[in-house]
Amino acid sequence: MYPLQDFEPLLWPFIVLMWLVVSMYSRAALHRRWRARSHPAPRRPHVQAAAPALPKSLRLRWDQARERYGRVAGEYGQYEADALQVLRLPALADPAVPSTGRFIDAFHEAMALHTEEFPPEPMARQFIEATVTAEKAWAAAREAAEKLRASRFTAEERALIAQGIKLLELAQGGATPAEQEAALGAARGVLAKLERSVGTRLDWRVPRSARQAIDAAGKPRLPPA
Repeated sequence: MYPLQDFEPLLWPFIVLMWLVVSMYSRAALHRRWRARSHPAPRRPHVQAAAPALPKSLRLRWDQARERYGRVAGEYGQYEADALQVLRLPALADPAVPSTGRFIDAFHEAMALHTEEFPPEPMARQFIEATVTAEKAWAAAREAAEKLRASRFTAEERALIAQGIKLLELAQGGATPAEQEAALGAARGVLAKLERSVGTRLDWRVPRSARQAIDAAGKPRLPPA
């Protein structure tokens, strides 16, 4: 009539077994939680993202461009400071000559972009391009000046140019300081006469640095102290 009574002797051992299983599982879960709190997993060190490195090729090209710019600037500066070169290649001192005008514009652009320290990437690229343009323009301007020589001057002006070249060569090779000073004084007079003759017909002028070099070379030397 009560069929469950036949299983009553087995029911209590089964309940006890289930209680033990649940108890062991709960203890294991609590143990894992305790270990997680007392021994946290090591944190990975925070690594700050490094700024992207500039292409080595760009820095190298910029360094090379600075060297080329310095070479062009040095050659142009030597020309402007040497009246003898100015008379031999007068077209380089005349911005109205197309090749000279292009060089002056290109050189000024490169000079505006020239820096001692490596600039931002866009500016570095602009400087490289400007230096290439200035270098090519300088070579073209020199080649054109070699061909033109004094052809843009009148016959009288070409005679003054030839006279000025002889006087400056004499000043360089003068045997005595007195001869050098006399030749430089005469050369200054020839250059002034040449500029007056050219007037506004040409944009040619003796560069200031060349005139200053002649003036400094022609000053009497101070006696030793």
